[in-house]
Amino acid sequence: MDAFLPGVEGWEAIYDNPAIWHFRFNGPKPETLVKGREDIYFSFFWDDLAANKNRSLPSADREAYLAAYSRPGRMHAAWEYFDSWPQTAKDFAELAKTKLTMPVLAIGGEKSLGKELGQRMKLVATDVTVVRLQDTGHWILEERPQETTGALVRFL
Repeated sequence: MDAFLPGVEGWEAIYDNPAIWHFRFNGPKPETLVKGREDIYFSFFWDDLAANKNRSLPSADREAYLAAYSRPGRMHAAWEYFDSWPQTAKDFAELAKTKLTMPVLAIGGEKSLGKELGQRMKLVATDVTVVRLQDTGHWILEERPQETTGALVRFL
């Protein structure tokens, strides 16, 4: 759902896009910069990666995420995920040599990575259903809960 596949043809354009800076924003200095300012850091994602920030994550969800990620070591652990992508890309490149034959659903936002996810999935699977939700950013379930759930139910 609204992502890309590191290591699958065309992934570099997304990973190397300077507008998507957060993939490489990790380490001691970023941790120091964000500590105590998690709300500012996350508001970029919640507001700017949504098609409409008023349909993004609700306040209660934001508060829960902030409480969790503000705890010691949590931002470091979260950024380890992105830091592992070069190895993930190598692993996925190898795995992608054999196409998946099971049905695969790719759901993404029109104003985010919906198109790119659909393209990448068609490179690694033979039976792909692509759903691109219009006027939707990265937070597809929050921005379009009925459409997202409907697509999942139809697929399953």
